[in-house]
Amino acid sequence: MSGLSGATDTEEKAAPVDDRRNLVKALVAAGWTYGGRAAGLGWTIALTFHLGIGAYGQYAMAFALGAIIAAPLDNPFAVRAIREAEDAFAAERVTRILLGLGLMGVGASCLAAPYLVWFALIVAGGEIAFNAVKSRALRDGHPDRVMRFDTTRQVVSIAMAVGYLQFVPSADLETASFCYLAPYLVIAVYAATLVPRTRPGVPGSARLIAILFGEHLANALYMQGDILLLGAVTDSDVAGYFAIASTVGWAAGQVGMSLAGTYHEQLRAAGGAVTAGPPVKHVVIMAVATSALVMGAGFVLLATPYSSELAWALVVISLFVALRVMNNVLTTVLYVQRRDVVRSAAAAVLVPVKLGLVCALAGFGAVGAAIASVVTDAILFAIYVRSVRPEGLVTGEDETARQG
Repeated sequence: MSGLSGATDTEEKAAPVDDRRNLVKALVAAGWTYGGRAAGLGWTIALTFHLGIGAYGQYAMAFALGAIIAAPLDNPFAVRAIREAEDAFAAERVTRILLGLGLMGVGASCLAAPYLVWFALIVAGGEIAFNAVKSRALRDGHPDRVMRFDTTRQVVSIAMAVGYLQFVPSADLETASFCYLAPYLVIAVYAATLVPRTRPGVPGSARLIAILFGEHLANALYMQGDILLLGAVTDSDVAGYFAIASTVGWAAGQVGMSLAGTYHEQLRAAGGAVTAGPPVKHVVIMAVATSALVMGAGFVLLATPYSSELAWALVVISLFVALRVMNNVLTTVLYVQRRDVVRSAAAAVLVPVKLGLVCALAGFGAVGAAIASVVTDAILFAIYVRSVRPEGLVTGEDETARQG
């Protein structure tokens, strides 16, 4: 089914849909994602072993701050990259690169400032520039390539940092962090070569940018705020157990975004019509299978002498995984359908709901926080299902068509 792009008068023609091939690409992308998560776990162990939990805490806080800075700034570009016409995409990618390089430059000029500041700024800028480089593959429906790029960068960063920690006497966090950041410099140089080809463009109107900025700011709080709040009302051990379960849940749910990403071209050409997206059967199968894997891991952990609190948190979070897979698919459809206000409003409303539930269920520790995640994602699923337009964009009724 074809539809209106809502952006230009030029109609993009999508390649014929191969559902089986798209499913395979989504699974390959998920494999790369989980490989990167495994490498990240190894980095956590190495950094803690060599420099202590305090140093890891500094690194984790700085990296989290970098993510909070980058996510809302990058979101307007990320959303429009998969739905706008080619000319707009190319122009906005240049602006995205310049923004990333600018943040990296600011971070480099702040090396005399506290570690939290300069590391967060360089990471934020590096991620934005890297996202701009990857955006072509993502736009063209190749999430497997995107995840391969991500994991390769992460593995190289970790290998350099761990090599420093392993072989240099009296290693310190700052130098290890420079080693970790080194691949971003290579990415920055390559990204800079793309700038002269096209004039920069603005990703929509000021109102649209504000909406998309606010959406991802709320999303960052939705993803990370519960861990911080749980630690504040209980203790760091409980927060640590939930952080592990939450990380597993969000990583497992990423397979939904990967699956939807293989349909970007078809969805864009059809104006976001649901029939141009992943078949419902494939989405449900993937959601159930991924959820079952996480639930199985939780039950296996119950049979070991390790924390039963973490085990039960994984069992509960497995329900969140199924919802997150489906919500990630619906999110992609809503991106293309330009339902930006719906997504932003849903995120803004659900943040206080989730944090309130975390406080109310704090007596149940990590399991209570996992329950809060399941409840809020179930509410989000209901909102998204009611908000998706099966037929895609409708001329004159788009929420953001007039905004760019």
